[in-house]
Amino acid sequence: MTGTACSDMPPEEFRRFGHQLVEWIADYLAGIERYPVLARVRPGEVRYRLPAHPPVEGEPFEAILRDFERIILPGITHWNHPGFMAYFAITGSGPGILGELLAAALNVNAMLWRTSPAATELEQVVLDWLRQMLGLPPEFEGVIYDTASISSLCALAAAREAVGLSVREEGLAGRVELPRLRLYTSEEAHSSIEKGAIVLGLGQAGVRKIPTDEAFRMDVKALQRAIEEDRAAGWRPFCVVATVGTTSTTSSDPVAEIARVCDRYGLWLHVDAAYAGAAAIVPEFRHLLDGCERADSLVVNPHKWLFTPIDLSAFYCRRMDVLR
Repeated sequence: MTGTACSDMPPEEFRRFGHQLVEWIADYLAGIERYPVLARVRPGEVRYRLPAHPPVEGEPFEAILRDFERIILPGITHWNHPGFMAYFAITGSGPGILGELLAAALNVNAMLWRTSPAATELEQVVLDWLRQMLGLPPEFEGVIYDTASISSLCALAAAREAVGLSVREEGLAGRVELPRLRLYTSEEAHSSIEKGAIVLGLGQAGVRKIPTDEAFRMDVKALQRAIEEDRAAGWRPFCVVATVGTTSTTSSDPVAEIARVCDRYGLWLHVDAAYAGAAAIVPEFRHLLDGCERADSLVVNPHKWLFTPIDLSAFYCRRMDVLR
């Protein structure tokens, strides 16, 4: 039986359009400055130009590419543009794009070793390389998630499990004997921390936001006072989330001081270093992760500074047995 590149496109057609797309991408990357940074469309304009109903028949690939340039491209905000200064940095790259192409062609699911041994072991090796480059201790084991929001959600779930309340087996609902759990993070922390608490059944009441100092860093003395107050009021403190590089100001919490507080009260320490953590690869910025070696978990996003297309989040944990 003769094979084809894929069942819905003959090999020669795939080659022709593949070459065409690579040429377009190369020209785009070489001349991205000619595009406006912000899309110049009005709300609803792109949607209005697309069919209201699904097509009955497929279209030639040439027509799809024309629609891409005519309809989609004008509605793109160009994050790769050197003039893009909003939100957070991203660093798409030629090697990253080609890697995406290979990954899409193989189209494997690395959920288990058996489902793709090479992908599973490659993930382990590359994440350990990154761990070493960041200066994290070997006790940290890594796993790839899509975003820091999911990484932090998993960290909070592990922190809750570490309390020893059998939530994994018995859940939270209807268990009136359980203490109310509370986690702590700064007023500058990413919104995903509060949303993660909501998803995990802790609610917004389960998140206490700690004031910051004049540099927008978590006030460690205020953190300690909050823990003492909550314990006296019957709450069960279980986790602190520190941030290395907030999205609003790029401020970094004093992780080493926060780690000492967590040690004193037996709390899980998660570090959201999604934004600025990658800078620690550079020796003169290694101090950004000072204290993170004492954390229970940490997340870094290679898609921000490490030339990796969106999305890729590297999550590290020293207690993988609890996470699993």
